[in-house]
Amino acid sequence: MKNKLEEFVYRNREDFDSEAPGGDLWNQIDVNVKRDKRKVFKLFSHSRIAAIFLLLLNALVVFYLLQRKPADLPISSTAPTPQTSSQPYEKEIDEISKVVEIKQAKLKEIGKINPFLYKTFTGALNQLNSTYIQLEKELVTNPNKEELLEAMIQNLSLQHELLNRQLMIYQKLKQTKNEKNTNLL
Repeated sequence: MKNKLEEFVYRNREDFDSEAPGGDLWNQIDVNVKRDKRKVFKLFSHSRIAAIFLLLLNALVVFYLLQRKPADLPISSTAPTPQTSSQPYEKEIDEISKVVEIKQAKLKEIGKINPFLYKTFTGALNQLNSTYIQLEKELVTNPNKEELLEAMIQNLSLQHELLNRQLMIYQKLKQTKNEKNTNLL
């Protein structure tokens, strides 16, 4: 059967060669390739816009958290009632500090993957951290230790909330990037 096909093609070679593609074929292929490149470029520009939007959203959240007055801060259900002993405050400070340290370690892992995002996130966190250090210094000299301990707890709670939001923003960025990569495939 193969020999019959070869023989047929060989005998009718001139008829097959007369139907060559037009000279405009390469131009049409070039136009289609350029159009597809523009679609890919548009996709990347949309992802950049989404990333910028998320960074601005993060900046607004940080600004809002830093501008809130202590009276605006929500009182956590685990916040101790004022007592004469500072023991319950110190226990809560230790618990929140451990959680904040864990979240900061996760944030440092992000720094290895995305240094720009890490630098953006740590700006506001450093401000809260420096405020916490000032509160610790005042604790030694200030006679009203309970108010300072409550302020320290609120500061740590803000750090915890900020870290949670930052990690959530990173996860959304990562998820968006993964979705776009799978859409490209």
